Amino acid sequence: MPSTGEPTTVRDTLEYQQIQNDENFQTWLRMQQDAIEGEFVDADVPELDGHLWTREGLLIVEHEMLRRFSDFDDMVSEENFEVGVRFIYFIGETFRRALEGIWALLPPNPPDRPDPLCVIDSPMWTAFHDPTHMSGLAFDRRTGKEISWIFDRTVKRHHKWVAAGRRTRDS
Repeated sequence: MPSTGEPTTVRDTLEYQQIQNDENFQTWLRMQQDAIEGEFVDADVPELDGHLWTREGLLIVEHEMLRRFSDFDDMVSEENFEVGVRFIYFIGETFRRALEGIWALLPPNPPDRPDPLCVIDSPMWTAFHDPTHMSGLAFDRRTGKEISWIFDRTVKRHHKWVAAGRRTRDS
């Protein structure tokens, strides 16, 4: 932190620190976890059975997103919102588990981001992993392997970070 006492990153702000404990955010996380372990695998994407929180699961999810929805806006439309959010949560939770991360809620940042944003905060990066953005990339590029490509590179970097002694973010 600079000598002026001003926050140097969003993580250093009081707003960021307070929003992490927001009961609505914590309830949302619990609901998503329950939905994945329940109906998402059972009814929405049964091919995920045996592939929860894995690279293979990410491939399955990306292919199913591209098959089921015409684009990202369709996936998060009012009609598809509930299941669309489950796809995004699955992506984020897979990254979270692989990277020793936590779910974080970024406060709104008008005009660029008028609403809070759920991301993964990993101790190895200064940046956040944004599963919503990854989902959008998957639709933009339509290769069926965008998310797994990001995952592979990120996991490789995580392994290097662990091997180097888990340096702090700022090093």
